[in-house]
Amino acid sequence: TDTEVILAAYREWGEGCVERFNGMWAFALWDGPRRRLFASRDRFGVKPFYYRLDGDRLLFASEPRAFRADPRTRLEPNPRAVREYLEQAYLDHTEETFFAGIRKLPPAHSLVFDERGLRIERYWRLEPHDPPQGDPAEAVRGLFLDSVRLRLRSDVPLGTALSGGIDSSAIAVCVDHLLRTEAENAVAVGSRQRTFTAYFEVPGFDERPYAEAVVDRTQAEPHWISFSDDDLVTDLPRIVEAQGEPFGSTSICAGWYVMREAKRSGLTVMLDGQGGDEVLAGYRAHLGHRLADLLAQGRLAELRAELAGFRSEHSAAALLTAMSRPFAPESLTRLVRARARGSATLVHPDLRGLPADAGANGSPFPDRLRRHQQLILTRRGMPELLRYEDRNSMAHSLEARVPFLDYRLVELCFSLPGGELVGGGQTKAVLRRALADLLPPSVRERRDKLGFVTPERQWLRGRLGELAADVFASRSFAERGFVDAPAARRRLDRHRRGELEAGMELWRALNLELWARASLDG
Repeated sequence: TDTEVILAAYREWGEGCVERFNGMWAFALWDGPRRRLFASRDRFGVKPFYYRLDGDRLLFASEPRAFRADPRTRLEPNPRAVREYLEQAYLDHTEETFFAGIRKLPPAHSLVFDERGLRIERYWRLEPHDPPQGDPAEAVRGLFLDSVRLRLRSDVPLGTALSGGIDSSAIAVCVDHLLRTEAENAVAVGSRQRTFTAYFEVPGFDERPYAEAVVDRTQAEPHWISFSDDDLVTDLPRIVEAQGEPFGSTSICAGWYVMREAKRSGLTVMLDGQGGDEVLAGYRAHLGHRLADLLAQGRLAELRAELAGFRSEHSAAALLTAMSRPFAPESLTRLVRARARGSATLVHPDLRGLPADAGANGSPFPDRLRRHQQLILTRRGMPELLRYEDRNSMAHSLEARVPFLDYRLVELCFSLPGGELVGGGQTKAVLRRALADLLPPSVRERRDKLGFVTPERQWLRGRLGELAADVFASRSFAERGFVDAPAARRRLDRHRRGELEAGMELWRALNLELWARASLDG
């Protein structure tokens, strides 16, 4: 078992054993002869590790609510985390949690606790490497297939989360490729791969045509999952409890329903595409940083070509905004974000004076694109998505595995020239080339991006909006000290009347109160 491997590795190599591991883990072991506790978390934080230092006591758990079992631990809110979430939509971007005094062991770190106290040390860091010899697409293909191959090792049934985007589709077609060419390495898949896709009968929120193209290509057994705002309101208490801390939007709930259906279908392990955007520069912000690099380096002909290539999906104004953002100071970015998204007015006056997170990246990479990639991978974005993934899967006793976060693949992709990631009018250019023969053409050439999204704004004019109105009118919401209650009620009322297009900021205000009732009250 994995536990036996960890113990044997520790006996052989000591604390350095984790440097030899490839995968996801969060474990603690007691070294009796040395009278010390050794704990570690995987390189990207796929699995969680929470702890609280209380004098000469160290408490640790895989989720914050477990600390309720300690009579000396009182769960209280962390005001700075509340403010960062409500105003900036930042979550899991520091070692702090939403609970005062409860911290996270950072990814790629190990912990030792003994009579000398607590020591936390980094055992791995993402650094520049030379690019591979030969065609980068061949190198990416080989490593990605091996990553999927490793994560197919299982003695229990396994399936694939398929959104219809290129990342989850890449996993599905690689699973199919291995099933056809190396069946002995895909036993857990069964005779036919099972895929799970969330969809909504709302224009702009239905990715079934792309997922169906993958299903047709792989001859998979598809499972289609949808839910209404009535379903969501009914299930929200269980989802909020499972998550343990506030989450970014109702799109996270789509993952909960997908995992529930996978469990009902008899699966125990799921492969998921988390990490593809972060490792392969799939977000619009990555495009902006690539364009900024070309501008700063004086490569104007390449810049004009890329601007022309991306005009089919992005307006000129959007491209110029994206290209200028990397040059803006963090303080200005925070101010504009809070005001543009309508969240600044929702912050309770008692929280407005709290200091903001410094946001230091400390990246060793010289280019803006790579520095931003590392920021999103290690601080702002990936950590929260991995938390959602873990909590949604574990709520249904499933293990979620993420092939894009094989550290060998990450190091390879970070070694490639920027044009291999964002180039020719495409993001993830090297992945599209690497799997050109496996991906359906409609998916391979796809330019837009969704990914298990939900019609949140529409729902906030329906049953979810009714729930929000009730919560915003409650005494506990007004007295909590997180949200400016009158401002929240006004913004919700205007949204429901169609006077403005609100959305995620209202969800965050609602989610904060639902979380507080579940985790702090009583």
